Amino acid sequence: MNDEAGREILVIAHCLMNVISRLQGIRGPPMLDLKGKNVIQLPCPETIYLGLDRREITRDQLEHPHYRRFCRELFEPFADMIEQFYDKGLKIRILGVPKSPSCAADVTTIGGKGGKVTDFKHEHIPGKGVFFEEIEAELMRRNVLYSMEDS
Repeated sequence: MNDEAGREILVIAHCLMNVISRLQGIRGPPMLDLKGKNVIQLPCPETIYLGLDRREITRDQLEHPHYRRFCRELFEPFADMIEQFYDKGLKIRILGVPKSPSCAADVTTIGGKGGKVTDFKHEHIPGKGVFFEEIEAELMRRNVLYSMEDS
């Protein structure tokens, strides 16, 4: 592990490697070239929690104590692994998905009126998705330094 690529762990949102888990009808960021990189692929909290046939949602609709608890519990074994790599001196770099209500690192989405709607309107704002907020809180609690950005 003498070269720079060998000294870094990329922790990536699930759909950056598995486009099938993305919301149907949405184009996400391009697939990453991960050849020769150390990668931890996070699980997709929305797919696990809501399924592949989920509807479009925004961050405010996921802003619920049960979903946050679910995200914390989902991330805990990954946090254990990341902490071990960090303690061995590896750099931790986390890549999120722009505009995601769960996995955004820089820009998330809000709005989307609840109840029966005929037109789903939302807006993009600076901020993290719910899952990435929980990741940030857990890594900070463990004193693990990292960088986090949207891909």
